[in-house]
Amino acid sequence: MRGNEDRLRGLIGLSRRAGLLSLGTDTVLRQIKSGACGIVLLDAAAAPNTQKRLRDAAQQTDTPVCTVPESLLDAATGQSGKMTAAVRKGTLADQLILWFKTAEEA
Repeated sequence: MRGNEDRLRGLIGLSRRAGLLSLGTDTVLRQIKSGACGIVLLDAAAAPNTQKRLRDAAQQTDTPVCTVPESLLDAATGQSGKMTAAVRKGTLADQLILWFKTAEEA
């Protein structure tokens, strides 16, 4: 699983460097509502209320929501305390969705 987490961390980091990653609950909610969000990433340690707010909003726009291991968003983005992220629609979001589908099957 370590190699898989490295790949996930790399995709998230690349999304950030490409300017396609939004961090923070309010920013993520705006991305979802605007229709620009390709995937929502939730830290496993995110508060239940935060998770519910984002999942409900994402469900209305059919945006996938995936949970990442605790502190992985911190490690991938270089910012501490971030529990939520959104990647704009496009190739990197598609790669993340594919990563999660592959991880579920394994």
